[in-house]
Amino acid sequence: MPNFIADYLSKFQGFWSDRTVSQRIMIGGLASTVVIAFIFMVFWLNQTEYRVLYTKLYTEDASRVVSILQSTKEPYKIQDNGSTILVPANRVYDLRLKIAGEGALHGQGIGYEIFDTVQIGQTDFIQRINYQRALQGELARTISEFPQVERARIHLVLPAKSLFIEEQAEPSASVVLKLKDGEKLSDKQIKGVLNLVVMSVEGLKPQHVTVTDMRGQVLYQPEEDGGLGLNISNSQLEYKASLESKIEQRIQRLLMPIVGPEKVIAKVNADLDFRQRTIKTEAYDPDGQVARSEQTSEETTKGTANVDGGVPEANFRGDGFTGTATTQDSSRETRTTNYEINKEEQQIIVPVGELKRLSVAVVVDGTSIKDPETGEMTYVPRSKEEMQRIRELVRSAIGYDEVRGDSLEVSNMTFGMHDLFGDEGLMRTMLEYAQRLGKPFLNGLLIFLFLILVVRPVVMALIKPRVAEDEIDEVAGLPEAGERLSIDESDLDEEALDTARRLENAKAQALQLSEKNMDQAVQVLKSWLKQEAA
Repeated sequence: MPNFIADYLSKFQGFWSDRTVSQRIMIGGLASTVVIAFIFMVFWLNQTEYRVLYTKLYTEDASRVVSILQSTKEPYKIQDNGSTILVPANRVYDLRLKIAGEGALHGQGIGYEIFDTVQIGQTDFIQRINYQRALQGELARTISEFPQVERARIHLVLPAKSLFIEEQAEPSASVVLKLKDGEKLSDKQIKGVLNLVVMSVEGLKPQHVTVTDMRGQVLYQPEEDGGLGLNISNSQLEYKASLESKIEQRIQRLLMPIVGPEKVIAKVNADLDFRQRTIKTEAYDPDGQVARSEQTSEETTKGTANVDGGVPEANFRGDGFTGTATTQDSSRETRTTNYEINKEEQQIIVPVGELKRLSVAVVVDGTSIKDPETGEMTYVPRSKEEMQRIRELVRSAIGYDEVRGDSLEVSNMTFGMHDLFGDEGLMRTMLEYAQRLGKPFLNGLLIFLFLILVVRPVVMALIKPRVAEDEIDEVAGLPEAGERLSIDESDLDEEALDTARRLENAKAQALQLSEKNMDQAVQVLKSWLKQEAA
């Protein structure tokens, strides 16, 4: 064995022999912990890192992906009941491109990929059934992409086309949704599902579609009366609640800087008219007549006639007629004027949801004054002038209309018990600081407890205090623990030898006991020295 190794071994043996039993246990435990930690780190660093290839897979897609990985002998892991597949980190992107190129991910059910493999000899009936299955699967996959939907199933009824219109049946659809835990579809989302199904199936009408969930609750059903149905009523209620909430928030934001936070409550009731009306009016102005057209006609007549002259005979050959001659002149004028009266026509379409009446109630808390002597909080109501100003502010904020029949009530009353912990702002500030500093404080407390309960005992065990110099001086006359009696057996008899051996055994036992409990041994030595001095 080389000398330097022998030197190291001898030094280690000397160091080990000088340690106590507790120190040896502590050193061995620390050495074992370091070795185990080193082995664990080496194993962990050399372990293959797995990353997610695909997650939230349907059972069909997971089966196809696993088949591809097995055929290529790629290592993989399965988690989350088969919905998550992990592969080595350096193979994630290559495998994603390879699986995408093979078209293994289709989603739940059967889609249009059913027509990828054409079988010879299929009848028209089988083709129509396959088309119906593919359409159902594609719609289910699309609806399943909604964040709130976990799984969807769609059942379509597609009647065969008939040559006679009277005998033609209309298609229908049923949609069944499995929602995620704690999720709920809004009315707009349900309407979106309805429109998706209606626009995807030829000839399908909304009256022939139903939407339910896995618990049997009806999310949408056709309207039987053809009028305003449940969905429109829900929209009306949502619009009414939204309008009331906006007015309430407007009042609270207006009064909160004046009266203080959480010292004002506003409630609004809006009476809305959801009837759809069209008003037609015609107005005439008789004073505003205007000549539209004018027609003038003039007639003049002139003529001469003989009076009392008689009628001459046919054979009469005289010099001329006899009698009195008369002259007649006449004229006539006709004028026609057409007047147009001003006419005003209006067609007013009243919007749905017109505000008919507004009822507003506002409650304002008073102020509190602290008594400097007793320290009690005294409630003080607000003055009439202040309440009148608040009322005027609210009237202007809500657009108060007396003709419309609006009502407004502003009251001042106490909100109950006052804050017993003083100023609310101070409490809120203290809570914010507690939230910010709580985690660092807990971390520091845990570190402090670790140092006191774990590190300190270990350090104290490694560096046990020895007997102070003054205590050693007091017991200097006593034999030390490492000394051994040097007895010449030739000069002593057997009785002296037995006595020396007993003393040696007693000293060895005392030394062992003192090493186990040094403090108690020092106290015993002090008591012995005091007895001898006495």
